[in-house]
Amino acid sequence: MKYGDGKNDGGNGPDGIFGQDPGPVESLLLNDDPCRKIFKPDEAHWGELILPSSQEQSNRNDRGARILIFAGYLYGYLLMEALKDCEIRFPGRINIVGLVTDDPANPNAKISRKKRLWSLVDRPETILLETEMIETALTFGIPCYTGEVKSACFRRLLAEFRPDAIISCVFGQVIDKAIIDCPRLGIYNFHAADLASGHGAGPRFWEDAIARGLTTTKVTVHWVAAEIDTGHIVGVSPPIYVRMADGNFPEDPAVMLRKTVDPVDQMGATLVAEIVRRYEAGKPGFIEALDFEADFSPARKQQLLEPIRDRVLDGRLPRSPEPVRFL
Repeated sequence: MKYGDGKNDGGNGPDGIFGQDPGPVESLLLNDDPCRKIFKPDEAHWGELILPSSQEQSNRNDRGARILIFAGYLYGYLLMEALKDCEIRFPGRINIVGLVTDDPANPNAKISRKKRLWSLVDRPETILLETEMIETALTFGIPCYTGEVKSACFRRLLAEFRPDAIISCVFGQVIDKAIIDCPRLGIYNFHAADLASGHGAGPRFWEDAIARGLTTTKVTVHWVAAEIDTGHIVGVSPPIYVRMADGNFPEDPAVMLRKTVDPVDQMGATLVAEIVRRYEAGKPGFIEALDFEADFSPARKQQLLEPIRDRVLDGRLPRSPEPVRFL
C-alpha cells in the first residue's frame, strides 16, 4: 500500500516524528520499535498514520475478506485480539487491513471525550490504553490511523484499504455517508446496551442502565446509520449481569463497563465469519440477522451471568477465556 499524505513522508526524523517532538503515545510506540513510521497528514486536524515496521509486516498476506476496524478502549482491544486469532487459524479467509482508532491522549482530537467512556479514565491510563490498542495492530503488521475521518487524506486512505466490511467498536467520531457507503458487505457497530429494548442509546449508555435499575444488559450489533445508534439491529449478546454480589452497582462505572466487554470477542468472530461466508459466495449487502448467542458455550453464558467481583479495575487487558468459534 502507498501511504503518506504528509509533506514529510520520507521517514522519521531524529525526534521521532519528522523533526517534531513525539507525544506520549508516539514515544511509547517508537520505543517499542524505532523502525515504525509515523506520518502527520497535512489535511487532518489531529492524529497520525502509523505504519508497522518491515519486520512486523513480514508475515502478512493480502488474501481473504478485507476487514477494516474502527475501535478503541478495552472493547476494541478484545475485538482486535479475537479477529487476529481468527486470521491466524484461518489464513487466506480474513484479512484485517487497518485499524482506525480514537486519539484520546491528544487534546486536539475531537472525539467527544468528556461525553464518552474516556471521561472515566485518568490521563496515564488513557495513554496506556491508546498505546495498547495501537500496539495490538502494529505488532500484527496492521497500519493504524488516529486522525480525522472527515478529511481528504482519510478518503484516500479508505480507497487504499478497499474494505469489504467495516466493524466499529467504541469509536468517537461520527461516521458519515461516504464511509457508510464504501464497504460492499456492510458496516456494523458494537454498542454495549440493549438497543432492541430501547435501552442505552448514545455515548453514556452505562448511566441509562443505572437509571433504569437494570440487573442485566446486552451488547448490540447494528448497522451503522447516519444517526448514532439507530441502525438496523443484527443481533445481541447473551444477558450480562452488571451488579455486585450484594446486588448493588459497582461504585466505579468503569468496573461495570469492564464486564460488558466480555462477549465482544465471540460476537466479533460470529459477525466476521458470516462476512467471510458472504465474501466467498460473492453475496454483497448487509447482514440482516445473526444468532450471536448460539455461538456462546454454556460455560461462557454462565460466566456472563456471574456477579461482578472487582471493586476497582485491576489493570489487566481483556483476554478470551476460550478460543472463539469461527467458521
